[in-house]
Amino acid sequence: MTRLVTRRLMMRRTEPADLEALHALVSHHDVVKMTATWPWPAERDHTRARCVPSDPQLGMVGQVFHKGELVGSMGIALRDGQLPEMGYMFAPAHWGRGFATEMGQALIAHCWQRYDWTEISACVFGDNPASGRVLEKLGFVATGPCRGYCRARDAELPTLTYRLSRP
Repeated sequence: MTRLVTRRLMMRRTEPADLEALHALVSHHDVVKMTATWPWPAERDHTRARCVPSDPQLGMVGQVFHKGELVGSMGIALRDGQLPEMGYMFAPAHWGRGFATEMGQALIAHCWQRYDWTEISACVFGDNPASGRVLEKLGFVATGPCRGYCRARDAELPTLTYRLSRP
């Protein structure tokens, strides 16, 4: 099983045993309101469906741990024939600690080594500037505004798209 290890964190592919900890993460409205696909309120069946290991041929999607505790979820994967897309969410208690940047660097390096992708995309809602700053620290460049759907808010929202080119 693929594991990414940094100075403070470990990431591995999602597995069914992650259900309770992942469900606790997505039970924070402040977390899921910044994602495209997670519902609010959190639905256990939706979380259970997302606890199936991702297809390694399509990318790396997994859970991020700090000292054995699930603190976030992160991944880069192909979706519907589009560019691979990066996404992440972390528990509010761990915001501002650099975890997204730290694991993001390791995940991007892994994906450049493992896959023949030439670019990685990402999107952030306009009211989430902290996530945009994380992407910029990772080397992503903003490519323009658009609108994106947020299931937790049941709304189309101003969104900013980003791209990262292979070095």
